[in-house]
Amino acid sequence: MKVIVKIFLYISVIALVYYLFHIDYSVIKNINLDYWNLIISIIFLFSGFLFSIVSWFVALRLHGVNLNFKQAFVSQGIPVFTKYIPGRVWTILGRAALIKDDKHSIKILSFISFKEQLIYLCLGTLISIYPIIHTDKIKEYSIVIIVLSILMFFILFSRKLQEWFEAIWFKLFKKKIHLPKISVKEFIQLSFVIIIWWLLWSAGFYFLLKAVLNTVPVYFAFAFPLSVVIGLVSIIFPGGIGIREGMIIFFLVSNGISTEISILVSVLARIWFILAEVILVITAMAFKKQN
Repeated sequence: MKVIVKIFLYISVIALVYYLFHIDYSVIKNINLDYWNLIISIIFLFSGFLFSIVSWFVALRLHGVNLNFKQAFVSQGIPVFTKYIPGRVWTILGRAALIKDDKHSIKILSFISFKEQLIYLCLGTLISIYPIIHTDKIKEYSIVIIVLSILMFFILFSRKLQEWFEAIWFKLFKKKIHLPKISVKEFIQLSFVIIIWWLLWSAGFYFLLKAVLNTVPVYFAFAFPLSVVIGLVSIIFPGGIGIREGMIIFFLVSNGISTEISILVSVLARIWFILAEVILVITAMAFKKQN
């Protein structure tokens, strides 16, 4: 299994490099940035990544997997680029495979990973309602996000609804999927950490926008969770590439920002996010080397 994980880690890096070579950097060539706001945005973004590790650490502890924080950091950080491989399987499997041992099988660890990702997606969808209802041109779509949020909450806690969803999934994709039931205790304890994680990323995006636009409404910050959620749902697009950028452009244009500036922000946001991921991976590899 470790050999397979290594292969997929190398593939994920190749996929990322391929993507970086195809970014149109010309759109950010002559940009004037407020570097103080940019630095603040990177601090908030990386703090969000740290809380993603805390979330994984708490999820493991809730299921009796007693790793230290450094081990959680390594297992969360090293496979972060696997999201750039089409599909979401290795986003869930990668970190589970890195901490598998005699006491905890990869199946159990993958289930824990899947649970945490479901709560992350559910809360991200809920947060995404806020920027939509504040944007007149797309306000009518808020009902879709609200219904999706409610449906996801019910699916998290109802085994009957999970079975219904699994059956639909099998009919559509001819593949079996098993959704883990999440207890209220798990949801409450993980939600606190995950909400902070989302808020830190939103604050980071807000200051990134300020670095470009100087003055922006607060609700613009939550366009980032909206774009991430839409990217996550679009499972065939690696890392939400194209989808996330498109959502940011659509949101900003709907709020009166020019198409040119909106495209610039979307490209800058992707580079900004990848930069934090690179720092995360390098730090995780340094911790792994220490062990």
